[in-house]
Amino acid sequence: MRKWLGIFLILIALGGFFWYFFRNEGEIVSPLVSSLMSKSSVINQYSQYTFEALNKKEFKPGIIKLTSVTKYEKAFTTWVFTYQSDGKTISGMANIPIGEGKFPVIILLRGYADQKNYHIGLGTERSANNLAEHGFLTLAPDFLGYGYSDWEDKDILLARFYRPVEVLSLLSAISSLPSADNSRIGLWGHSNGGQIALSILEITRKSYPTSLWAPVSLGFPENVLTYVGSQEEVGSTVSARIKEFEKENDPKKYSITEYFDRIKAHFIIHQGTADELIKPEWTKALVDRLKNLGLSVDFYKYAKENHNFNRFKSTGNLLRQRDIDFFRKNLQ
Repeated sequence: MRKWLGIFLILIALGGFFWYFFRNEGEIVSPLVSSLMSKSSVINQYSQYTFEALNKKEFKPGIIKLTSVTKYEKAFTTWVFTYQSDGKTISGMANIPIGEGKFPVIILLRGYADQKNYHIGLGTERSANNLAEHGFLTLAPDFLGYGYSDWEDKDILLARFYRPVEVLSLLSAISSLPSADNSRIGLWGHSNGGQIALSILEITRKSYPTSLWAPVSLGFPENVLTYVGSQEEVGSTVSARIKEFEKENDPKKYSITEYFDRIKAHFIIHQGTADELIKPEWTKALVDRLKNLGLSVDFYKYAKENHNFNRFKSTGNLLRQRDIDFFRKNLQ
């Protein structure tokens, strides 16, 4: 009995051996080739998120679902909303003005946020409320990994490259809101949200009027490496990941600095002179480059203001009023 059992086990092992080396219709696939195939698959995963690829990607009309009311105001109602992006659920905060007719839409894109301390509307709520009070319908996506959204990709680069897709999916769903005017859309972005806004303008080549608050305007991968240097353990991991990525991929294809000439929008840009994260000269260089391309840019500097423009109470009010004037001029 033991003899037959041993023979049986040997036959199973040989069967597995020959299946591995002679699968795919008799084509030999060695472990080395298998490894290369796996690497090629990863490369293809990245390539679908180049700016060129996203420009060609078809985004079918989606649906924005208003799931629950979180606040009633005299001029607007605040909702939690959800929508789909490639089958993934993303949540966000929507302010719907009270009244008849269709309202111009502003998509607000926040900067970095700690997932542990995050709440829907963090980083955009004050500006969204102010815009809604003046007749603008606002949509502020949480992004994957935040709010009630599905989890983001574990690959830090895939998660980053997917951010514009989340916004492009939201843009494709705006017409599903009865009170939204899909022909009048503006963008608002703070910090890294500003970089995403610039990415959207370059990918779509649309003339969405855009307000940028202390935007990240460095190209990839500098826009990542600049902000991980102070975290040695995290920084080393991210740096290593980017070096591996650069072996098989061209980082320029994922960088906003390579596609500024595709932008057609009007801008209002705000920058604090005491910003601890964004050097004022970076923003000034962005403004100069946009102006050299013949674009309209209203640029305002705020003395001694920090990255969040909250050192002086009057600053936030001034920025928000300037945004209202800017969007009224360009959307109403």
